[in-house]
Order: sequence, then structure tokens, then C-alpha cells
Amino acid sequence: MIRFDKFTVKAQEAIASAQELAFKGNNTETDPLHLLSALLGQEDGVIVPLLQKTGVAVSSVQNSIDRSLKDLPRLERGMGDASLSVELQEVIKRSLGEAEGLHDEYVSTEHLFLALAEAAGRTGKLLAGHGVTRDRVLKALASVRGSQRVTDQNPESKY
Repeated sequence: MIRFDKFTVKAQEAIASAQELAFKGNNTETDPLHLLSALLGQEDGVIVPLLQKTGVAVSSVQNSIDRSLKDLPRLERGMGDASLSVELQEVIKRSLGEAEGLHDEYVSTEHLFLALAEAAGRTGKLLAGHGVTRDRVLKALASVRGSQRVTDQNPESKY
């Protein structure tokens, strides 16, 4: 059971948006690709500036995601609840470890993003194909976030 009270508001919103994307796309499960797309779509989010700091073209990453989403399994009639895929559950578990490793009290969107960058499967390969690695993200994060830690559910507003 995932304790979403340990996630920032933006991280909770990203996961909810990912589920909505899967539902709208009639996908059978919510995949890490949905989460990545949701993170890139967040207004006032920290992920787009992070990607820009690494020199990655956000639009080209989004185009790759959109192409990959078309390949995901779909239901004939949109009646599924698009539960979290095993792969996405692993990403969420890994994000808890990322938060712990950075001595943060809450899981924020950057922890989810770091976990996605390390993910096995389509999403990790897609990010790696665009030159997005965990190390590059950590370096960019240090320049965006400085020494600030995530100590409440709205840290992104402080960066």
C-alpha cells in the first residue's frame, strides 16, 4: 500500500494525472510513460526546467512519449480503471528510496523523475535515448534546488 501522505502535492497530482491519461487513452494499466508525460505537463513543475538544464529538448522527449503511448495495450471500451502497472509500482517504490537518499521528508516530483530515469523498460530507454541519466538529473537538480530539502508537501514553490 502506497502512503500518499508521504508525497508532495505535485507528486500526488502527477500520479493522478498519469492515471487520468491512461484512462483517457483506454490503456489497460497506468504505465511509467503516463507518469513521465504527466510530469512534463505540470505547470509550475520542476521537471521541465530540470530537463532544460540538462540541455534536453523537452518537446522531443514529449514526442517520443506520445509515440510510445500509442503502443501500449488498450481496452476496446474504456471501462478499465487503469490500475498501476508493476513497472510503475517499482518506480514509485524507487522514488521513496530517492527521497530517503536525498534526506527529504516527502517524495517530490524530482524523486519520481530520478526513479523514472533509472527505470527498466520503455521509459528508462526513452529517457536514456535523449541523454537523460540519473547523474545528469542529479547535477541539474543541485543547481535548481541548491541545498534545500523537501520538508513539506509544497517544496516546489520554494525553488
